[in-house]
Amino acid sequence: MRGPPSIELSPPGAHLRVSVELWPIVWVSIGGELLLSDVDILQSACDRVFAVDDRHAFLVDCSAIRSAPSAEVRRRLKRFEDGSQLVSAQKGIACAIVIDNALVRGAYTALRWISAQPVPNKAFATVVDAAGWCIDAIEREGLTVPEGAYALAGLERRVGAR
Repeated sequence: MRGPPSIELSPPGAHLRVSVELWPIVWVSIGGELLLSDVDILQSACDRVFAVDDRHAFLVDCSAIRSAPSAEVRRRLKRFEDGSQLVSAQKGIACAIVIDNALVRGAYTALRWISAQPVPNKAFATVVDAAGWCIDAIEREGLTVPEGAYALAGLERRVGAR
């Protein structure tokens, strides 16, 4: 299958939303507190994304999170991350994480030095910067970047870009 996958809307009350409107950017927005039910939503959406033949980049906006997820949520996220390493390496282009708190962003960056990821993974202070980085990675792959992604990054469509 080619093109963006079909992603179900998050149910009311969910703190996580996954959008493929800017495909091949998969935009994950996390608001408030991350719950186990949100991890289920993420896993289901990622299963659909990974089932598509196209390569993609993730942009994960964590800027609305104000408290650390529970230990059980962190364990489930880690299991999911560990279990998706191979498919991420095959289909992933990049993963940009938006963390507006400089101290937390620095800790995340240090953690990624210790625990390498199968695709380039970088933390940013803003969605604008994260989107620009994803666009660069997508363009280097020779893939088409949708106009909306350029707008999100505060960029005009680049000369020669697909």
